[in-house]
Amino acid sequence: MNRDALVSCLLGGALGDSLGLPAENMSASRIDRRWQEPLRHRFFGKRGMVSDDTEHAVMTLLSIRESGGEIDRFTKALARRLRWWLAGLPAGIGSATARSIAKLWFGANPARSGVWSAGNGPMMRAAVIGVEYGQDPERRESFTNASTRITHSDPRAAEAARLIAEAAALAAGGEQSEETILRTLGAKLESSEMKERFAVLHASLAAGEAVRVFADRIGRKEGFVSGFAPDSAAVALCAWLRHRQDFRATVEAVVRCGGDTDTVAFIAGSLAGVDCGVEGMPLDWVEGLRDYPLNAQALQRTETLRYPNWPGSLFRNSFFFAVVVGHIFRRFFPPY
Repeated sequence: MNRDALVSCLLGGALGDSLGLPAENMSASRIDRRWQEPLRHRFFGKRGMVSDDTEHAVMTLLSIRESGGEIDRFTKALARRLRWWLAGLPAGIGSATARSIAKLWFGANPARSGVWSAGNGPMMRAAVIGVEYGQDPERRESFTNASTRITHSDPRAAEAARLIAEAAALAAGGEQSEETILRTLGAKLESSEMKERFAVLHASLAAGEAVRVFADRIGRKEGFVSGFAPDSAAVALCAWLRHRQDFRATVEAVVRCGGDTDTVAFIAGSLAGVDCGVEGMPLDWVEGLRDYPLNAQALQRTETLRYPNWPGSLFRNSFFFAVVVGHIFRRFFPPY
């Protein structure tokens, strides 16, 4: 495991998450009208906070470390953390994730607790697995599948998560060839939906199209990237490959696509973070990530990370929810 790559993966994802959060579920056109200046933190003034995307990645990393490389120990450790995370009443949790974790509280086996959904939740946890097991393909796949099964049972969710884990492993290994990356990922495609999107991805990258153009070509709604796993994975991969070694451009391209901006920017930011390293991330973005307990400084000290934190998580989540309500209220006013 490359510690520097792991730190930059976590921090890169967290920055994408926090920068995309204020625009979540907004259309691309409304984002353009409301925020014409360059992307910056806007969640609470000029500061950013993280959502479930970053929290799940951190819990996954901690569970891997607790597991000692044993898949059953990992599954139980992650399921335990997810239960207590839900008890902290996080805002904006996805329906499938909430239902599956509720099943865990009622004694469901974490190997079978996932609900039928092809949402993008498992991809929150995939990149750190890919970096942690960058040199171990067998564990990379088995840990990604185990993480997915806790919350999602649709094979398309698992497929998308495995693609992101594979991409993260390639980035951590220093792979620079776009052709090699696409060939490696293409060999792992299973669903017709993902195969269709990869065909468009190949053509879009070859034509030099903007990420937003690609997103509109594959999406079911123009100017809005859905949480459907094949859509989210394809757009995140497109942004990463289109803007290799340019962290700012990668994240901004995703946010400007609209839709599930925080999760897709988290995924793309995780991959771009591995490429660019902490030193390649905009300093104002890093300094503006001011959350508790998962701020920029904490995410760079992975050895001392602890999460979830009780009772602090309850108080923090209450404040976070209040800020989210403020953002929702603001959307009732122009520009529309």
